Parts: sequence; C-alpha cells; structure tokens
Amino acid sequence: MEMPRDRRAARRVGKNAAARLAAQLGSRLLSLVLVALVARYEGATGLGRYALIVTTLGIVGAAADLGLNMYLTRAVARLDDRQRERDALSGVLPIKLALSLAATLLVWGAALAGPWPEPTRQALWMGSLLLLPDQIQGGLRAFVNGRQRMEISALVDVCVRALGLAGSLAALAGGWGVSGVLGVAAGASAIGVLMYGGALWRWGDLAALRLATADWRAILGASYPFALTGIIAVAYSRVGLLLLGAWQGEAAAGWYSAAYKLWEAVGLLPGNLLEALFPELARLGASEGGAHRLRRLFRTGAWAMLAAGLALALGGIALAGLLVRLVYGAGPDDAPTVLLFRVLICAAPALFVYLLAGHTLYALERQRRVTMAMLAVGLLSLGVNALAIPRWGQVGAAGAAALSEWALAGLLVAQARRALRASTGGAADEQG
Repeated sequence: MEMPRDRRAARRVGKNAAARLAAQLGSRLLSLVLVALVARYEGATGLGRYALIVTTLGIVGAAADLGLNMYLTRAVARLDDRQRERDALSGVLPIKLALSLAATLLVWGAALAGPWPEPTRQALWMGSLLLLPDQIQGGLRAFVNGRQRMEISALVDVCVRALGLAGSLAALAGGWGVSGVLGVAAGASAIGVLMYGGALWRWGDLAALRLATADWRAILGASYPFALTGIIAVAYSRVGLLLLGAWQGEAAAGWYSAAYKLWEAVGLLPGNLLEALFPELARLGASEGGAHRLRRLFRTGAWAMLAAGLALALGGIALAGLLVRLVYGAGPDDAPTVLLFRVLICAAPALFVYLLAGHTLYALERQRRVTMAMLAVGLLSLGVNALAIPRWGQVGAAGAAALSEWALAGLLVAQARRALRASTGGAADEQG
C-alpha cells in the first residue's frame, strides 16, 4: 500500500531536518571550540581580529554568491528530471566560479591598499583563499539539498568543520595565529568540494555535467533578490561588530563576538528545520492548490515557532552564565559576555518566526518582499547602532541587534500573510 503524499513529505522533512540539525549542532560546537581556542591562544585582540576578518569575508562571500545557492535549491526541488537538474547545476557553477575569483581579487586589493596592521593584512591574504572553495562547495551543497539528500550535505559539513578544527589547533599551537587558522579553513573547504564531487560521481552526475553559460542572464535575473537579501542579512547582523571594532577596538569586538557566536547557535533549530522544509514549501508554492496547504502550514507553524522561541529565550537567560563558562572557560570577561548573550537571546522568538515567514515568501516567489524588509531593517540597525554604541558600547550593539530581529519578524510575518491571502484568492496578487 502506497504511503499518502503528506506522510511521505513529512518523513522526508523529518529525516532531512534531523540530519541538518545534527550536522549544524556538531558544526556549531566545533566552531565554538575554535573560537574558544583562538581566544585562549591569541587573547581578546586576536579573537577580535579573527571575528572581523571572518565577518568581512562573510559579507564578500554573500555578495559573490548572488543568491545562487537558494535559487539552485529551489530549482532542483521543483524538477523531476535528472538531466534538467544537472542543467541547472551546469548553469550555476560557472557563475559561482567567476564571481568567487573576482571576490578573491577584491580582498587581495583591500589587503594591499588598506591601512591594516601587518598581522591583520597577512590574515586577510590568507582568508581570501577561502572564498573560491567555499563558494563552489556552497553550490554543490545547494544541489544536494534540492534533491533532499541532506544527510550527505550534513556529513560533508561536519567533516569539513572537524578537519578545520584539528588543523587550526595545530596552527595555533605552532604559533601561526589567525593567519594559520584561516589557511587551514581554506584547505578544509577544498576537501569538502572533493567530497561533494565524490557524491555526484556515485550518482552518475559528474560525468554528465557540462558547464554552460547560455542562461547566465536568466539565472542571475531570478537569483539576484536572494543575493540582495543575503548581503543585507550579513551586513545588518554584523554591523554592530564592525562598528565596535572601528570605534572601541578589537578587544571590545572580541567580547561581543563571543556572545554573538552563542546567539547564532540559537538559530540552529529553526534554521535547520526550515532548510529541510524549504524544498517541500517550494513544491507547494508551485503546485496547483498547494497555496491553501501552505497557508494552513504557516498558521500552525507560526504559533509553534513563537512558543519554541519563547521557551528557548527563557532557558537561555537562566543558563547564560553556565553556557559562557562551559564554552569559553572562567575568566575576567565572563560578566560582559553573559550580559550581552542575555540581551541577544531575548530576540529568539522573533528569529523563529521570521525564518518561517521568509521561507514561505521564497516558496511563493515573493523574494523581493524579503529583500525590501531586510533593507529596511538593515537601515534601522545601522542607525540604532550608530546611536547606541557610543553611549552604551557592547550592550548598545546587542540591544540594537535584538530590536532589529523583532522589527524583521513583524515585517516578514505581515508580508507572508498578505502573500498567502493573495495566492489563495483572498486579495489581489502582487508579483515580487
């Protein structure tokens, strides 16, 4: 007897969510261990340097991606033909290769021309080597996730993180500092590309893959709203760190970065659940009658996400001191890091809800609405940080981040509800 469609979909989502959550928990734990190692070997100044360079590379990487990862996952999820799936990957990979090379050259130029201290300049040179393998790995991960084989991407991600941590420990112990850590990360990411290549070879896709450039304009036309959203998201989430580093020094940025790393770990549960759910949301958004099911799912899911976020926020406030000591060890920086994390964790319910609303809009091809909401909140975050940091320092940056999360949740939920009403005949539809 064939399993009902909804039950099959639920089993796929459950399997993929469990795989991604396990991988992200492992990866984030390894990342936190790495941050703790950098802090212990290099001190607050070294941690601040590491955080600022990784943040800069994250912004450049988001720009170089141009939304192609999200575009590819959605495209593959909607296709049932293996050759058309390969064609989608063939169109995306050359673009990612060209953009990542351009981004690498951009960082090289910034390292050469900027007024950096010599250790920071060397770390920028080394960190730029991460961009190319990381971008190609991201495209291959998006392809695998679109096929809903997230157990494979989960395995690769954990292996890459583990290799990076082992190599970084050796680099720090050997006196190579932040530059050594970034060089190791580039090597581990290149190994991840080879692992994904092995998966495609086993599926018979690697030999059939042909790099194509004919559809670049159409691909970029569909992906650029994802790109703008990703760039703005990285920028608005990191603006506090960048301003702290510029105005109060690398040590202050290091304390804030320590708390923010823990806050980012909060997003593991909703982030991985929505990553696993997104291919199903994309199918519903494109299928006849699927919008009605998507609207019911959003209504139920929003309340569940809100409740889960509230429970996590209360638990995080109560256990903040224990978490900070467990991850970073006891020390004189405990008190500011604990306070900053407690401020940030207050935005957990907003994080849970806006991730569901944003992915729903992506599934309905309303990604431009997400972009505009992110842009508005990005400008809000910049303004609040500019006012708060000079007066309240790191606490001001944390408060600005929490306020921005709640503002984003309000905007995206309103847009998702409007788009769902339009898609189910409740209001006049608007594209974009």
